[in-house]
Amino acid sequence: MRSVLVWLMVLLGGGIVTATPAKSEVGSCQPAELFATDNTDPLFEIQANVTIALTGATVTGSTLLDGVFWSKTLQQSSNERSREFHLCSADETTLHTAAEALRRQFNQEAVLTFFYLPQEAPDANAVVITVPDVDFARFRDAFVADAPARNRLQGGSVATTGHTLILVAGNGDRDVARRLVGEAGGSWNAATIAYGNREFAD
Repeated sequence: MRSVLVWLMVLLGGGIVTATPAKSEVGSCQPAELFATDNTDPLFEIQANVTIALTGATVTGSTLLDGVFWSKTLQQSSNERSREFHLCSADETTLHTAAEALRRQFNQEAVLTFFYLPQEAPDANAVVITVPDVDFARFRDAFVADAPARNRLQGGSVATTGHTLILVAGNGDRDVARRLVGEAGGSWNAATIAYGNREFAD
């Protein structure tokens, strides 16, 4: 199965709201996200929740996504249903362990994680950005038509309920991401951005 991705990004920019998730009340763990391809099996979410819990992380909820992804190997795009698991993780090692467990169990090409950190943290190598009121079909068409976005960002997703665009990308892809948000009909001024460390378990 293809990797689930959600990437794009941007850092600074007029009107952007910086989001800093609060510490979780569950012990000393920190908020994190884990993105995995949802194989449409009705038991996928339940099985994934159990697997994640066994690694020591806590699932606090999840969001179903419609995604479009670009395969550099096949040089083609594909649409995939995916799921963003909202986690409470003690540290990045635990988050990595959870991603590896899911990747092996469901035979996924890669699983993406995002561990929230302060903007100035040395390990903050990426951002997660959310943009409200984005139509998936329009985003998909804009992404497929934008060669730099395809190759540098590799994909993006829109929540199936609420039509919120969710993008994750390295700090250096801000200009491409900002352009793509506009091409997809999103308002950059309405975007919310948070900082952290991303990792692909592949």
